[in-house]
Amino acid sequence: MNIEQKILELLRSIPLDKYSIHRMIPTESIFMISKAITKLQLQGQIHIVKYRTDTRSGIPVPLYSCSARDIELDIGDVLGCMASERYTEYEFVSRNLVSREKKAKILDVGCSTSAFSGAIAKFSRKEWQIIGIDIASEFGSHGIPLILMDARNIGFKEKTFDQVMCLSAMEHIGLDHEGAEKQNKGHNYGINGDALAMTEIWRVLKAKGTLILTVPYGRLIIKQQGYRVYNKESLSILTNKFFIIKKEFFILKKGRWDKCNELEANNSTLFECSTQKFHSDIIACLILEKR
Repeated sequence: MNIEQKILELLRSIPLDKYSIHRMIPTESIFMISKAITKLQLQGQIHIVKYRTDTRSGIPVPLYSCSARDIELDIGDVLGCMASERYTEYEFVSRNLVSREKKAKILDVGCSTSAFSGAIAKFSRKEWQIIGIDIASEFGSHGIPLILMDARNIGFKEKTFDQVMCLSAMEHIGLDHEGAEKQNKGHNYGINGDALAMTEIWRVLKAKGTLILTVPYGRLIIKQQGYRVYNKESLSILTNKFFIIKKEFFILKKGRWDKCNELEANNSTLFECSTQKFHSDIIACLILEKR
């Protein structure tokens, strides 16, 4: 029995990651096991069905199975297996997308050069129509329509979309970034850009449609560099037109993002500017429904 056959035999009974497979086939190197897994994936014989988080590094580790049932979105390819706040956000999104058995229209607000929407489009088995908008003049090209558009004035009819995503973008809307200065009609139009965008998102969502929103959270600030950090009160005001379906918080500790409860998120003492490369050491992830 060759290495591919051994792996298939193991994965027919239970999903496993490559390290568990290595422990069960100790005669093979981890390199050869990784190579065999890639080959089996390309042949369509095994699939990534879920991820676990490595307890030491915080990096997502894929679990493989022979069954394609309940397959999850492969965000590892999008992130290049890098541990960052993006993985936390994308993992949250992957758990809260509309059913891929449903024909749906999805809007990605502030997608810029992100490859994530393209990955979602492939995942949906072509059941979803995904459109990305951004005020920036440069876009990536990832197999979905991308439109130069201001989130404060979304050029779609009412009740067009089943779901809207706005990932680490709301905090920038209307502030100092490319295109904002020309399109700001006044000071309040910029400062209140996030509120205007939320009104527009509510307008273009269908009844019972959902918004997946992620924002930096902690001490309330608006930085001249072009971003906001929300706290309990400001986030409540921002989302007051919607019904909150789900709310999760993640905090950066020792280089990794861990889930925390709302009380811990509210009580955490943060520097005005994060010591990391992030706007805040806490991320708020929400599912909001139009009622």
